[in-house]
Amino acid sequence: MTLSTKQRDALYAYVSSLLTESVNDTRDPSVVDASVSDIASVTRKAMCDVMETWNREACGVMCRLPTELLAQSFSGLDPLERVKVTAVSRYFRSVTLKDPSFWAKIKFEKKHRRRKGVLELLLERSGRALLDVDIYALDPWVEDFLLAKQFSRIRTIVLQRPYTTLWIFEQAAPVLEVLEVPYIKDGGGTLEEEGRHKVLPPPSWAPLLRRLELPGTFVLSRPSDRFHRVTYFAGYMTAKGTFTDARALFEVFPSLEILKLSFIGSASVHNMPNTRIPSTLMELILSDTEDNSNIASSLELWHGHPFRVVTLQCPSAAARLIIPILEHMRSVTARLWHINLGDRRAVLRTEHGAVYVIECARTRQIFDTQTFDDLRSSFDSLHSIVLTPEALSSQLIDVFDMPSLHSITLRGSFLRTSALAVDCGTLCVPRLHTLRLEPEEYDDEGRFSRLEMQQLLSQYCSQYAKELVRRLTLEDGSALSRIPRLVFSKVTRPYVREEYWAWIYRRTSSVYIENELLWQEETDN
Repeated sequence: MTLSTKQRDALYAYVSSLLTESVNDTRDPSVVDASVSDIASVTRKAMCDVMETWNREACGVMCRLPTELLAQSFSGLDPLERVKVTAVSRYFRSVTLKDPSFWAKIKFEKKHRRRKGVLELLLERSGRALLDVDIYALDPWVEDFLLAKQFSRIRTIVLQRPYTTLWIFEQAAPVLEVLEVPYIKDGGGTLEEEGRHKVLPPPSWAPLLRRLELPGTFVLSRPSDRFHRVTYFAGYMTAKGTFTDARALFEVFPSLEILKLSFIGSASVHNMPNTRIPSTLMELILSDTEDNSNIASSLELWHGHPFRVVTLQCPSAAARLIIPILEHMRSVTARLWHINLGDRRAVLRTEHGAVYVIECARTRQIFDTQTFDDLRSSFDSLHSIVLTPEALSSQLIDVFDMPSLHSITLRGSFLRTSALAVDCGTLCVPRLHTLRLEPEEYDDEGRFSRLEMQQLLSQYCSQYAKELVRRLTLEDGSALSRIPRLVFSKVTRPYVREEYWAWIYRRTSSVYIENELLWQEETDN
């Protein structure tokens, strides 16, 4: 909307009258200039008052909220948006300025490019409130300087891609509970080299510290200096340059619940933690950038300790880690075990609930052609297995005894491997109870429609399953006559009554779609 001619003329006449009166009264040009400034000031105030009234009416429901609840309703906004909200309403600004904690949660993500001066404003408005800071790419010599001055009230600090971290350890952190600085690889960031190797200060530096993630290698404080509150520690070990000495790790952190160690090159077992493992330590994460020798030797050191979760991260040759995992399992319990094999991830579980995870960054298949043979001695206690049809095809080239196997799940594409090779081996599975088939769900509308393609995948699945069932045997080598429980995934539901599935119903006692019973063999009473 713009002013009409009549409105403009009326406004012109009124302003002209004021200025003429001012000239006639004083005949002083400076007084006239002051009058012009006053008119502009009144105009701006009128605009602010009108906008404030409009904001109040537009946000009437919010303005009726209790001030504490109103401030909390804005807390989900990122810092830049909080500043914008308080800039458009004096009422909102007055409410939030009364709550310093509203400004104390500071998070700058990669998308936040234009933040110059925002950190300083947030620190100023947060007063004396405890700070929770999470910043991507800290502006060197500016933002780190601002944070350093406020470090005595920082409770949580997470820095991604910082230029330096030296300033963090140079001053006391009386309320610091969480410090996380993820490692930055060479060429992937700007963290200076001296900032990667840390000589850990004594516990008096941060007496409340609970979680500590260092960006590189480390040297521990004296074993007598103990961080009793730290439950999570992550750091790097290497044999290059300055050696990492982690022998006293469990003494320095006696209350650890989660430990993550990452290896760069070949690390010395001599420098690994070698004192009594805290009974509180339930989760272990080992990561290697090269081969898996560091992971295997480290896991061997802790035989007998009942971890709840063990995660092993490696670039390739992940199958070589299955044997060290099974050896660790047996050092804790001799019970049955389960394995779930994906493309780049394998999960092994024990009967008492421990979980071992292998994550492979490069290799598409966790298994290599030798894996089944390597695991032969452990198959006597294997209770269930989940794997792709392709993986099973590459392994089933001999006779394998799995006397405790209760369940087989085939998950993924049956298209690339429509049937097992003619000269495939056999699986001796006298206790097999469940065969579960999960063909992949096709969602790409290409040459065939989705339904046509799903039908085709179901047919391939049937062909593959038929050949597999023919190779399931009892202990005496005779064929397994019946599978007690056949389970289809829900994607197969439209096709389970097709003729090409008739053969399998003659070899099963019950058929399910997920947990829904579809058919069950009648038995004589």
